[in-house]
Amino acid sequence: MSLEKPTKIWWNGAVGDWQDAVVHVTAETAMRGVNVFEGVMAYKLDGRDEHAVIALDEHLERLARSAELLHLPMPYTPDELRQGVLDLIRAEPSDLDLYIRPTVYLDSGAYTADPSRMRMGAYITSYTRERAALRSVRLVSTPWTRVDDPAFPAQAKSGAVYSAFRLARMAAVRAGGDEPLLLNARGTVAETAGAAVMAVFADHVASPPPGDGALDSITRHVLTGLLERDFGLKVVQRSLRPEELHQADEVFLCGTLDEIVEVASFDGVDLGHAQESLARRLFERYRAVCTATGPAASPLQTRVAW
Repeated sequence: MSLEKPTKIWWNGAVGDWQDAVVHVTAETAMRGVNVFEGVMAYKLDGRDEHAVIALDEHLERLARSAELLHLPMPYTPDELRQGVLDLIRAEPSDLDLYIRPTVYLDSGAYTADPSRMRMGAYITSYTRERAALRSVRLVSTPWTRVDDPAFPAQAKSGAVYSAFRLARMAAVRAGGDEPLLLNARGTVAETAGAAVMAVFADHVASPPPGDGALDSITRHVLTGLLERDFGLKVVQRSLRPEELHQADEVFLCGTLDEIVEVASFDGVDLGHAQESLARRLFERYRAVCTATGPAASPLQTRVAW
């Protein structure tokens, strides 16, 4: 993903120039990370001046739920933010896929739940992303655990949580890995620093439930439907002990930005993957759904012509 500054941004109701979207350094979103956000993928459709935004309504619904959990009044309706996403794509079209970040932030009024005393804002950014093949990562344990209920609402996707994820990722790199496995306070698997964990066993595919500290992943819901419908597999949400990852036939991660990522090893132990692993076949099926161009394309897609 390219983090170079785009030229356009949707900020507080309209598309404008990137450099004009500013908040003060003492704003609550800057000082305390008081914000909620979503990550949404828009895939460039082959042979068309068009993108397909994936699960846009579901992401905006989760954004509103995150704001509610943090007692942040939404400054714009989901329909207004939805239109903002479409307007931003049209304002800065690209021949690459896009990673889109709608964010709702608190400017002032940290210690009140009275909406009349809170100044809110919102912005939407869009970054280009080269389409890549299936990748694999080395998953490692770290001393850091997932910030979980009741310390912080686990289902709120907030910048504050990603400050903790940053520390876990740094620890993973120091340990010779690529991604950290985050456990909850009870010692069972929660997620990685931004992706859901799915483990494949002989008779089912398992993934930690939201009650174990895992964000209720939209991508995981999509993949669950594909696994059950197209692959005939049973998918369950249940607690996973970290040692079960060594016992699984294969392990993969999933999320909006990660899509599907194979876990090559866990804590230095090779997990092994067949050439035609389930993760690879699922990755190809998921990509096909996201980039379908036919008239009967996936209902997950919101088409944006530019």
